[in-house]
Amino acid sequence: MQAYAAKLIDLIELKAEKIAKQWAVDVRKHNRTPSYSSLPLDRVIERGVDFYRLFRQMSLADVPYEAAKTFSWKYAKECYQEKIPLQEAVYALILLRRNLWLYAEFQGVFTSALEQQQAVESLNRTILMYDYVSYQVIEKYQEMIQNDVDKNIGSIKLVMNNPISSIKNIYKSGLMGILILVACILSYYYHAILGTGVIFTHLFYIPIILAAVWWGKKGIFVAIFLAGLILASHVLFLKAVPFVDDIIRALMFIVIGGVVGWLMDGIKKIEDMYKATI
Repeated sequence: MQAYAAKLIDLIELKAEKIAKQWAVDVRKHNRTPSYSSLPLDRVIERGVDFYRLFRQMSLADVPYEAAKTFSWKYAKECYQEKIPLQEAVYALILLRRNLWLYAEFQGVFTSALEQQQAVESLNRTILMYDYVSYQVIEKYQEMIQNDVDKNIGSIKLVMNNPISSIKNIYKSGLMGILILVACILSYYYHAILGTGVIFTHLFYIPIILAAVWWGKKGIFVAIFLAGLILASHVLFLKAVPFVDDIIRALMFIVIGGVVGWLMDGIKKIEDMYKATI
């Protein structure tokens, strides 16, 4: 069987570039791998040759599964950097295996040189290698996706998990009540006592954003309350001052509160899905 294995490996290596060229043509025009159509032909062929030469590396390795990683991880990283979707990367592997067995010259030499039992063994070896590579490519893709998610939403998670954000709900509600009370006092002081519409309302964005971060879309009720507060205060105390500016501010409160709340709910869903995959 060792002599057979060496013969099979030699045969695959001998024909590796020809089979890889056939695979490159196939994968670049296949409707299930459209991302490959924009890749340089030489790069695709090189990738195919690496796959077919993996047979020898795995045959000489004490642990074939580990040896497969020399191709799998490189293949996964290159596909990921080229923004090839995972399903296309895996289907390209299917085409690699298919082209190995459909290659006309290889089939002719194979059937004439090897017995039926050895042909079955060669099929098993090919399937085993393909299984190793497919699993490792998917595993590496998942790892890179997780790393990108950690990197891209890391700052947002930092905001969500900082000491203020991690306060228990009862303390959040208490703190929010204090902030709203301060907002009411400021509105009365500036509108009723000073008689001015000076832009102190920028401070209102603190409770609005905190509410959205803590409670998602439900936090918009804080924005609506503060919008109503500033409009009511204007009606009561600033009748001589144009109303347009405060209307715009009130609308901005609701828009900012709604958008941030919607984003935070979306991030929470993504985070939950992300945790489920770990």
